[in-house]
Amino acid sequence: MKIAITGESGFIGRNLPKSIEKFGHEFVSLNNYKNFLSRRPRTDEPCVYNNGEKTWIRAFYDLDIDVIIHNAAVVGTDVVALNSTDSTLSNVAGTHNIVRAANACDVGVCYTGTTVIYDTANYQEQEIVERSTRKPTTLYGCQKVSAEDIIKGMCEKWSIVRPLFAFGGIGDMNSLIAKGLYSALNNKTNIKMFLDPMKIKDYLFVEDFCDGVMSIIDSNIWQDDFNIAAETPCVTKDIVNIMQEISGLNMQDVFDWQPQTDYLGNHRLSSRKIREQTNWQPKYTLFDGIQEVWNSFNSRLIDGYNPLHHLETAKEKGFNLESHFPKV
Repeated sequence: MKIAITGESGFIGRNLPKSIEKFGHEFVSLNNYKNFLSRRPRTDEPCVYNNGEKTWIRAFYDLDIDVIIHNAAVVGTDVVALNSTDSTLSNVAGTHNIVRAANACDVGVCYTGTTVIYDTANYQEQEIVERSTRKPTTLYGCQKVSAEDIIKGMCEKWSIVRPLFAFGGIGDMNSLIAKGLYSALNNKTNIKMFLDPMKIKDYLFVEDFCDGVMSIIDSNIWQDDFNIAAETPCVTKDIVNIMQEISGLNMQDVFDWQPQTDYLGNHRLSSRKIREQTNWQPKYTLFDGIQEVWNSFNSRLIDGYNPLHHLETAKEKGFNLESHFPKV
């Protein structure tokens, strides 16, 4: 199969080609296609919204695409709050463009969703499964629910994958792990983190997530959705201790915890469905994944990479990010 990716320059997007090729399929870069009318600043990546349905149809036909992994999105509650209009256009209207073009070209759409769509307040003591109640409480969550409804209601050949706290090295702009190690390396302290350090989270290394996506596509499973998680829950403060053990850096003063904004609370996800329907199993332990991040930060830091960018931007603009998180 020929497989393309939207959001190719993003965190998950830059990790997917390795998994596509590992499963024996051909990765086709949209960044090299010259007929897109609009591209994102500082990258060659085509805009999913500004390029309309007809442009995407032409791209799918010209490149002979079989499957598009629709991964392009403005990601994260705080980032979306800073860019409410643009993020809605990208996350919702852009998805509509992709779906209509895919239908016209008989292209399968594998959509990267999120677990913040769930009613997490009522699942504090149990695992969330694919059919758990949806009840987003942030603009980001509402955008992703809308996109999923477009996919399920309008797309002729679709699948949805929802990673739980995917993390990795260069390109990871959101995770506790990337922000923490980057901050410690750069002697930054008191970084606002919208989490309760005593709550349980379950982090998944990005390569394992990408392999999970490909295990679904490779198995030719469509018209279904899958949660993908490591299922190794850990108290957040213990994750910070692992980061300190691996890096040898003092992590205790890095974060300024904002427990009142941790609306997800204890967040555990069942990935039983994908494990039963495919051969997927995560390969990385939490410790091994954090070690990989640390190694990547030590070997190369890309100019312009800064997972604290949106926090610093909000501070410069006097923007109150906390007000966009539901209080607990």
